[in-house]
Amino acid sequence: MAKILLLDFEEKDGLSLLDKGFEVELKRTSWKTQKTESLAPAEDCQLVFYQIHGESTLSEAHLGDSGGFEKIVENGGAIVCFIGSGQEYQLTNIIGHLPNLEFHENSTPTMIIPTIQDNLVNPIFNNYKKFISQSFELFPVQHYLGKAIELREWDPSATGQLYVLAESSNRFPVSVLIRKGQGFYLLLPWFGEKNIEIAEFLLSETLPEVAPHLFSEEKTDWLDKPEFYFPDLIRILEQKEMETKKYQQTLQDLDEKIKKVKEKEQAPRNKLLIAQGKDLKQAVVHALQYLGWSKVVDVDDYWKHVIRNKEEDLWLFEDDEQRIEEKIKKDAVFLVNVRSSREGATDEDCAVLQKYKGRRMQEFSNTNMKALLIGNYFCKHEPSLREIPFLPAQIEEAVKDGNGLLTTHELFKALKAEKEGKIKKEDIRNQIKTKAGLIKFEY
Repeated sequence: MAKILLLDFEEKDGLSLLDKGFEVELKRTSWKTQKTESLAPAEDCQLVFYQIHGESTLSEAHLGDSGGFEKIVENGGAIVCFIGSGQEYQLTNIIGHLPNLEFHENSTPTMIIPTIQDNLVNPIFNNYKKFISQSFELFPVQHYLGKAIELREWDPSATGQLYVLAESSNRFPVSVLIRKGQGFYLLLPWFGEKNIEIAEFLLSETLPEVAPHLFSEEKTDWLDKPEFYFPDLIRILEQKEMETKKYQQTLQDLDEKIKKVKEKEQAPRNKLLIAQGKDLKQAVVHALQYLGWSKVVDVDDYWKHVIRNKEEDLWLFEDDEQRIEEKIKKDAVFLVNVRSSREGATDEDCAVLQKYKGRRMQEFSNTNMKALLIGNYFCKHEPSLREIPFLPAQIEEAVKDGNGLLTTHELFKALKAEKEGKIKKEDIRNQIKTKAGLIKFEY
């Protein structure tokens, strides 16, 4: 479609039309820049929207520039002017001489009478009349609403016809359409911030019907038929098709790999951050086994045929060479409690560590034991936003007792660091075995 020039509009207005798919250029008159520079529309410009607003004493500005804009209209283009505060020369120095043009302030700008016969601007006045903040009575003739005036009646040297589209309450023209050559000028009142919205409405709804030639493009899509292609183009297109198929197959293979890795590696680790209850315990078991604990015993399973309070959740052993019954009486044993909560750790969560450890030491006559609490606390929060779930007093008590407090988020980060080559599995295990209190991995 035709290229559009926005004259004395804001940059945001241009971006608004660009977002709607219109090809837009912005320029500013000397009345805005305060610089006496010439102004010429681009050669391919056929549509201009011009905002006249703001007093200026530069009456000589753009005197020689009207020819380029008159040519646009002569060749079938259109120029739409929103007339706010200003002088007649701010209009005529751009679009050319208009006989009998006189700006007289309309004291009741919203009391406008539009013609019902015109389908170009009648929808605009129906929908936007209440937004008119300023209008001028443009010509000193009354009661010409909906009528045409030959401009040569006012000036023998003038050409074109003037149509009165809207009148003030005093019945003087406040909006007119001036046809010259194959195109036209449209003069409108000032709608303020709605000007750009009205310009978009004209481009989308009205002008395509009134001036369809400005929106049509010469149809040459038949040139894209293969019968017109030369051999080099055909060869490249075939190569592109082959590469596209290879690319699509590569993407499909990668998607399948992603799916498998997510299922086998990522999903079990993710449970450390989101799971609760049995699912969380299984995720902790999976992580500890991966880190190299030879024997991870689920206490519920071990005592499933015995009626007793199971208390702690897991037992960890360094090797798997002997029966559990023998190992728990003489080897190093790590007693693990797995907990989850929407909040932080309770005093009870921490207190039972030492209680259970004391009972197992007495039960199995083995003092080489360490208790470990692994918790998914604040489990409904994004892990990076979670607070430390253990109170200072809880951490201090764990240090005294030689027990460890570990969050599943910290365990998750350690597993990730191991995969990234930042730390070895045995280093993670050693820190779990040797650190008391709050366990934060160093790597």
